[in-house]
Amino acid sequence: MNNRTYQTDIQNISALYEQPFPSTRSGALFNAFSYPTKISPEAEALFIACHTKAGDKVLDPFGGSGTTGIAALLCDKPTEKMKETALKYGLSPQWGPRHAVVYEISTSGCLLGNVMCHTGAKAFEKEARILLDECREFAERLYSVPDDEGRDGQVRHIIWSDVLLCPHCRREVNYSDAAVRYNPLSFSDDGACPHCGEPFKIADADRVKEHFFDPVLNAGLMRKKRVPFKIYGTTGKRKWQRAANEEDAARYRELESALDYSQVPEERIRWGELYRQGYHYGITHIHHFYTSRNAVMFAYLWNSVGRRNKALQDALRIFLLSYNSSHSTLMTRVVAKKGSKDFVLTGAQPGVLYISSLPVEKNIFSGLERKLKTFVEALSTVEKSKSTVVFKNLSSTSMSGVENGSIDYIFTDPPFGDFIPYSEVNQINEIWLGHLTDNSNEAVINEAQGKSFDNYSCLMESVFREMSNKLKPDGRCTLVFHSAKAEIWRAIIKAYRNNGFAVERASVLDKVQKTFKQTNSRVTVKGDPILLLAKSKMSFNGSGYISDKQIAEALVDRSKDIPFSKEKAWALYSNYITACVENGLQVSLDAKYFFGNGESE
Repeated sequence: MNNRTYQTDIQNISALYEQPFPSTRSGALFNAFSYPTKISPEAEALFIACHTKAGDKVLDPFGGSGTTGIAALLCDKPTEKMKETALKYGLSPQWGPRHAVVYEISTSGCLLGNVMCHTGAKAFEKEARILLDECREFAERLYSVPDDEGRDGQVRHIIWSDVLLCPHCRREVNYSDAAVRYNPLSFSDDGACPHCGEPFKIADADRVKEHFFDPVLNAGLMRKKRVPFKIYGTTGKRKWQRAANEEDAARYRELESALDYSQVPEERIRWGELYRQGYHYGITHIHHFYTSRNAVMFAYLWNSVGRRNKALQDALRIFLLSYNSSHSTLMTRVVAKKGSKDFVLTGAQPGVLYISSLPVEKNIFSGLERKLKTFVEALSTVEKSKSTVVFKNLSSTSMSGVENGSIDYIFTDPPFGDFIPYSEVNQINEIWLGHLTDNSNEAVINEAQGKSFDNYSCLMESVFREMSNKLKPDGRCTLVFHSAKAEIWRAIIKAYRNNGFAVERASVLDKVQKTFKQTNSRVTVKGDPILLLAKSKMSFNGSGYISDKQIAEALVDRSKDIPFSKEKAWALYSNYITACVENGLQVSLDAKYFFGNGESE
């Protein structure tokens, strides 16, 4: 390495780690597909381009949705936004092709990465439009509904409501009538029965259950009773909304009995840590996550993919799945935002399988029509990059396909202990693919899988051993990690230290969408700690602190003039972690220390 290259390297490292670095949650590449704990591909590409040179090899042992692969492609096709960010932060990235290897045990994550990195935008768009055109007539019949003037309209989305049982008179009360308040719009924990007039706590009211015949399973079952609450639709180009009525409920029951369910998969949900007896009552199979109409609509679209160009069928499936678990199921929600006159529509809560008391049924077909533009834009952004990306749908505990000492740089964000059981979340999409993730080597602490903290710790050590073997002696690893528990942090620290890694620098990956001028203190930054690891014994210890608790006390004292909030508490914990690992100190405090305003529980 010549002196100029060395100085550039030092400059880039300082600029990347001396202040929180932005990872925005916007743009086509980020929004093409929802995935838990996702990092901005553009932000990661800047890390790769600043830590490596053209032609270098990059590894990610925990590939997730394939972000590292996309980032490698962007190193050769940087966006204008990336160039602007580099200039603003004083970075000197070396643009040009990289060669990335990405390991991921999730079948859906691996397929997603392959599609996003190896699909031509124009060819895909042509096939997707043909697919949608073939399904248009079926969708228009399925989502037909009378509008607010009694004319034929099309559903945009329907808000459904759970049905409660009044604790006093034992008569049925719609959750939407009991809990929704207007002027301003809000949700209340208290309700009043419209029949007997008695007030009650929403939490004290039982949900009404109903018998129904399940045509997919050909059996009589029980489920939570829901009724349509509000209908939003279009008639021509005019948008409208109206309250649902008993005729709408009767019309839907008639539709349910007339639908053809032959294409809907009869697959049981593999429940684990995410199961909640309350809002998951009656949900035993994949189709129970959908309204009957949406289960049939998605199955119709899925089956139609088989008639399209074989070379693009995987891409079409990923396109359908990009809208599936986040928008096609009953996990879609509405929220009441301050100052809003109407409900704000939002997708499924990431990382869980939560169904609210006001679930939403979206028009899948019109949603996919809107989504197509974003998906095509994402593909075209990385198309024709000279970088190469290889995805391996394997556990990274043994990376035999990668030569020892051949990797120049590693960028990875490992699973966060017991934070998200990825295989359980991903099954909503993977059941449609017909190939569930083999979770035997999934790095989680999960009682349902019989995996303890010790199992997680041992698995992490195995992966870091492989990372150390594959990395060149002068190579570096950027590690993004988040956990609210000191125990899990100690497992990660032990894993990298026992395999010859030391912390060279530490910072925070800023996930709040702010400009650099707005971010004047790490105390205000909500994000994940980000560590630069090197295969050496060097570490920095010049803070003067002799314990991690001194660091925590100093952070709390320094931020005492900032009003308490969840964002402040998480920011303080992130900064506590980075200071501990940068100074080689034991991590003994959980995040709850900072949520208690400095008082350990």
